Amino acid sequence: MRKSILSFIILFVCSFPLLVLGQHAPEVSTTSAHHEPNMIITILEWIEYAVDFVGIAILCLGFIKGIFFFVKMELENLTGHDTFDEILKLRSTLGGYIILALDFLIIADIIHSVLLPTFNDLLNLGIIVVLRTAIGFFLGRELMELRHSHKEEEKEKQRLAKEEVAH
Repeated sequence: MRKSILSFIILFVCSFPLLVLGQHAPEVSTTSAHHEPNMIITILEWIEYAVDFVGIAILCLGFIKGIFFFVKMELENLTGHDTFDEILKLRSTLGGYIILALDFLIIADIIHSVLLPTFNDLLNLGIIVVLRTAIGFFLGRELMELRHSHKEEEKEKQRLAKEEVAH
């Protein structure tokens, strides 16, 4: 029962952006004097929306998993468990989802700028890519540091356990 409720919540939250995007279908671009739609541009616009949707869905999925993990962690914290390692896992998991989603959103922005190569769109793309890349870089670096410190702590715990067994 819990899994079906959880699956429904995940499906709803992940499909919500699609419902919103579905209300704003891409405008049909025209390139000829007869105002016939250019099929390639229309397809690329739909691909842009699909890639945006994937990025948003990844963010939503990460958010949902993060909330459930956080609630579980807090319930364990109430019973007296040490949750420091779980907090690091949660941060690592959420950071991974954010970085992956940013990659998809950058792809969608690049497609958008290829379709509408005005100066303002290219300037916006440059700013967005720089900001998202910087966020991804620093978040990735922080995740690597968290993982490295976690591995070092595990090695230290193993070393101490071996010393206790030896004595």
